[in-house]
Amino acid sequence: MDKVNMMKNKNRRSFFRIYDEVNLFYQKIDEKMMTESHSILDDRSFSTDIARRAQDPAMLLPKPEENLPDLQFTENETRNVNISASGIAFNCDDALKEGDYLLIKILLLSSMTVILTYCQVVYCKNSQANSQYPYFVGAHFVNMSDESRASLLQYVSKKQVQQSWVGGIILAAVITVIVAPATVFGLLFELLHFLLELSLHLLHLAFEFIESNLDHLIEHLFHTDLHKTQVIVFYIIAPVFVYGLYRLWRVLPSFCRRCKDKLFEACAYKKASLVFFWQELTLFDKCKLVAIGIAVIVGYIFFGM
Repeated sequence: MDKVNMMKNKNRRSFFRIYDEVNLFYQKIDEKMMTESHSILDDRSFSTDIARRAQDPAMLLPKPEENLPDLQFTENETRNVNISASGIAFNCDDALKEGDYLLIKILLLSSMTVILTYCQVVYCKNSQANSQYPYFVGAHFVNMSDESRASLLQYVSKKQVQQSWVGGIILAAVITVIVAPATVFGLLFELLHFLLELSLHLLHLAFEFIESNLDHLIEHLFHTDLHKTQVIVFYIIAPVFVYGLYRLWRVLPSFCRRCKDKLFEACAYKKASLVFFWQELTLFDKCKLVAIGIAVIVGYIFFGM
């Protein structure tokens, strides 16, 4: 009985799906090649630690004589996916057909684990108009080794818990802002004001420390009186201050450009993630989300304002 319950739990967990960013490469193969190479994937584990693979690159892929394509990762192959222990959905450039077989290699970035397996295309449809890739593919894993499936199942379960916590925190923050916006923004402005005052106070202490040490140093070296010491310290600090402003003027524009590029990149990635999430939802789930959003807005208008 316990064994049956464990099998049910395992089967149920295999359908847990998460949205994640992975490094992915695939290649279309024929069914004959998949049948011939099935034993190779069963006998060889491709879900292993990145450090071991770095020491022994031959562990990544079978040897050339084993007639498996050489799948190499590149930075441009990082993309959003919807993945579980039973299948994967991702955007791609190729118009694949239902029933096509793929050899797919996945690098799970957060755990640096490699999964190499076969999958069969379940559907291929056009992506959203603003998507980076023209097609959206769903595939079911085929002939995956037990070790790879166990590693993927563990990764998906762990990631789902993390995403649930993050989603819960974000939801709690949004609800707090909706329920008490004045209190939240008041606390936020007070925090920013406190940080600004603290920064100015630390700068003032640093300036006083430098000025005091320069005063003592100059008086000790040149035996000057107070007025001459202050004049010398002023002419030392003033050029340093002007040079600091010059360096800031040189660095600040490029820093702002980098921040702007990073912000646009993050917004584009978040937009792609949301589009991908929306695209993967069923019509019923989309209707539920819209209904929840409308209910929240109406409730806030009638009860929160």
